[in-house]
Amino acid sequence: MGGDSTHFKTVLPHEPLPSYPRGFIHLQGAFVPKNKEVNDAQSMHEVLAEEEQAKCCKCVDVEYIQKTLTSNLSSLIQLCGMNPCDLLSVKPIIQETNKGDNNVGKIRLQLSTPAAARRLCCRIRRGNYGPRDLLASTIIADVRDETAAGITVQNEGVCPFGCKGRYVGKAVMVTEITPSIDVQQQHQEDDEEDSFRWERAAPPKFRRLLANSNSQKFKLTEEEIEERRGKTRFVYLDNVLGNELTLDDIKVEEKSLEALMKNDLMSIFQGESLDNPTGVIKNGLLQQDARIEDDLRLAFQEALRDKLSQYESSVDSLGIELFIKADSAAGKKSKPDNVKPKEEPTGTRLLFDHMHIGMRSNDDATKLIQSLQGKRLHLEMKLPNAFRRKSAATNITIITGKLYLDYADVLQPKKGNLRNKKNEVKKQKEPSKSECTSSTDHVHISGLHVIPNFISAQEEQILLAGLTGPHAPWAPPQLTQTGGHIKRRVQHYGYVFDYESSDVLRRDDGGPNDTDGRGSDKSACPPLPSMGANVANMTNDEVEEWTERAVKDVKVWEALAGVIEKTRRFDVSSVVSKGDLSDRVRNISFGAGTKETHPNLNQLTVNEYNPGEGIGSHVDTVTAFDDGLLIITLNGGIVMEFRRAVDDRNGSNMRKLVYLPPRSLAVLSGDARYKYEHMIVSRMTDTVNGEIIPRKLRVSLTLRTALTAPVFDEVVEKISLARSKVPQTHLPKYESTVFPPKWGQLSDAATANASNNISGEKDWSVDRSELITPETESKHVHAVYDAIATQWHHTRGKRGVLWPGATQFIESLPPGSIVGDVGCGDGKYFAEILKNSYVIGTDISEPLLKTAATLGDEVDDGKRKSIDGPQYQRLSRAKRALSVNPAVAVADCLHIPLRSNSCDAAICIAVMHHLSTEARRIRCLAELKRIVKVGGRFNVQAWALEQENDSKRKFHGTDLLVPFNAQPKYLQTQEKSGENNGSIHQPKSSSDSKGKGVAQMMAEQYDGAEFDSKKNLVVFQRYCHMYRKGELESLCERVPGLEVLESAYEKGNWVITCRVCD
Repeated sequence: MGGDSTHFKTVLPHEPLPSYPRGFIHLQGAFVPKNKEVNDAQSMHEVLAEEEQAKCCKCVDVEYIQKTLTSNLSSLIQLCGMNPCDLLSVKPIIQETNKGDNNVGKIRLQLSTPAAARRLCCRIRRGNYGPRDLLASTIIADVRDETAAGITVQNEGVCPFGCKGRYVGKAVMVTEITPSIDVQQQHQEDDEEDSFRWERAAPPKFRRLLANSNSQKFKLTEEEIEERRGKTRFVYLDNVLGNELTLDDIKVEEKSLEALMKNDLMSIFQGESLDNPTGVIKNGLLQQDARIEDDLRLAFQEALRDKLSQYESSVDSLGIELFIKADSAAGKKSKPDNVKPKEEPTGTRLLFDHMHIGMRSNDDATKLIQSLQGKRLHLEMKLPNAFRRKSAATNITIITGKLYLDYADVLQPKKGNLRNKKNEVKKQKEPSKSECTSSTDHVHISGLHVIPNFISAQEEQILLAGLTGPHAPWAPPQLTQTGGHIKRRVQHYGYVFDYESSDVLRRDDGGPNDTDGRGSDKSACPPLPSMGANVANMTNDEVEEWTERAVKDVKVWEALAGVIEKTRRFDVSSVVSKGDLSDRVRNISFGAGTKETHPNLNQLTVNEYNPGEGIGSHVDTVTAFDDGLLIITLNGGIVMEFRRAVDDRNGSNMRKLVYLPPRSLAVLSGDARYKYEHMIVSRMTDTVNGEIIPRKLRVSLTLRTALTAPVFDEVVEKISLARSKVPQTHLPKYESTVFPPKWGQLSDAATANASNNISGEKDWSVDRSELITPETESKHVHAVYDAIATQWHHTRGKRGVLWPGATQFIESLPPGSIVGDVGCGDGKYFAEILKNSYVIGTDISEPLLKTAATLGDEVDDGKRKSIDGPQYQRLSRAKRALSVNPAVAVADCLHIPLRSNSCDAAICIAVMHHLSTEARRIRCLAELKRIVKVGGRFNVQAWALEQENDSKRKFHGTDLLVPFNAQPKYLQTQEKSGENNGSIHQPKSSSDSKGKGVAQMMAEQYDGAEFDSKKNLVVFQRYCHMYRKGELESLCERVPGLEVLESAYEKGNWVITCRVCD
């Protein structure tokens, strides 16, 4: 093999080693002398004469070139730390020039193995060797005399045979090649090969398939991204040898060389140079050709390829492509000279930190991502010859970091493989606009009124925070008449509207009165928030003041009760209307004696409409609700469409479009209530008076008056328009002043009746035990911190950022104190405590505690004063143990597994704002008091509702879901098990996840997690209670035996220090 009839193809740097047993290299350059540069004094005749003389020179002889190159290349190979026996043959290729002369511009080398060929390619490229070095130099490879070894150019590269030509010093082009298959067969398979082979020597430019709004040139829609994820064969691989690489992750087979090699290997993997650089001496100067780094990179690539080969399913086992930058700048973008480079927070970025992988199909790429996500690989590789400090060969094992994989694509804008969205917009037709509201301005509907700014902006913010917050009592999935489910989220207060029967569910399952307030499980929705029994005696101004005070104190449900009462008292007749659309309000009156008020409103339905969602055309069931539907719109405006539902002799006024702006009140009474259907079209934009308004999240509050059960003469097909044969009365108001409202909660009247029950039967609907963890905490606190534990430790704990108030409290403790760290998390306060004291930590999250349990060794290395000698001997056995490693336990802060009076002090940092009820907060304070000795102190910090002016966070409610953006590389892939624990979804099958990104797949595995397509992150919602000023002190007053010594505000947190008195 290797004769003139053999056809060769290029082996690109990113491709695996060829399967052919021999390796081949193609050198291209000027292997015959070139004339000197033409001087001005030379005539063209003299130049032609010199060329004629060079043509006849012996230096053009093929045998001479072959013999000289064989000798010099063998010596050069030996100088480069390789075996000269690897070079099997040197074959110059004669080419005929246009003038009919013979020329040697290409040379083919044959080596013993493809691996040897690849290493020699790296050597020649790194050394920039040219024809002058290979043909007009003396190369000595005497390993016994290092000073004599090297390359020495003779006579400035002039031809040794006396011609006036000179060998050029420009580096030769080096290409790895391998024998190709039959030319005709290759030609037939070219089209197929293009789909799974990158056929250029230069690596492509990759981009991860993310929705990057900042990228204008290659901005893709989410649909385009999902389409590409289902087609691409490229994978982004990160954290291969991440910043966490330690000496323990490097295993050397030869133990005698282990200590010496580990440090050198760490330096090379971090892209650094060795202390004693090696290279070829050229003309007396050391050429740092980085041969050790190149050899190690090649060995690493082959080890990684071998490990990943099991995920490659091509018929011919073509192997996988690895795209790795070859120099120490891998992973860093070049910066202009005047731009200061960004400092790496944890040192030099590793040379093999991230790379791109070319699989042979999208199925292989998907299989690779799903199989290796979050895993660590053990790569076994043989150290190259250049790295061996002794003659004996040795193997090493490298343990990678926790891998993070995602889909990637190639930037090819010129070929059109990646479409340019700007150009596409010009080609596409403009999206059709929705019909403008102005087109129906001439239509008047009696009984339809829209009052803008019915509530204030502050009231809107408070209501939104509560109705979409963690305590919002969302209804369970509800069936429709067609057997489907309501897609939007809804809440019912007072009475449930059943979409399946199109009727209101009376709490006694059919009767007009609710004697015990229990109803059925399906109808036991929360009561309406109430201002209390004295509300009937309050004036309008007092109602207004009461609501304003609730808003100022951020009391969500009290504010909702005030808004409901204002709506009941609102006099629609006081509205000055322009047609049917009210643009301003004159002397809004809430007083008695008005003509159009709705004092009997007893049912509230809250609907959440995401952009694009709507509701079908309907008339609210006539026998379910009385006249008067009142709709308050929060956050996002919407266009509501009205259509005539009842035939009328007058064929006009059949349709109208009405815009409901945020904070507005829409009143539907009379004809608007009974004769017109209303609907919201599902679309992303509305057109209002010629302006296109994008839709936002909209929350609507629909207040109605529920009626007693109807009586029909006969069976009716459409209950929504049917009439009862007997008059219906209003159902009683089902209200409560106990907040937050819950499903199954009793009204105030029903609670009073239950308290008078002589049987002493326990309230069936309310679990009084504060030790039972509410679903809000288990889902939005416990499960969240279990999932984000790794990222929390990396981004919070390792930074060592401590609150000054907590640090000062710890420093004030007497030496040798035992400190209970309740809710210790990853133990970031352990180091500070262990300087002079001992710590026992508890937390509900086991994954966080696992990071805390490893901190003992860290704080023991010089960060804590050591205790030894007689002083250490006097310590009890328990304190000796605590001085080495902190004790940690998985425990709830409401049931701490410590003996009473066992701690000298305690801290509880950033814990109490995750407790969702007042009873649980008081129980936590009582537990802190129990474990601390009399006279001891404890420090508590929790999030404050009052944030600083320059803070990025502004809270509009006391009970909120605060998002946490999780990077998918920190999350663990959930293993499929037989049971679902309630917090983790079962993993999707490969068919369901095909084409989806890693972050999206991770988000689907965690219950309650969301996928942020713009940032490609997994978003978890954490429950937090924001404490008002004085609230913590008020809770402490309810725990006997506690004295508040100090109260302070610190960077968005309330801090208290308490003393145990008895």
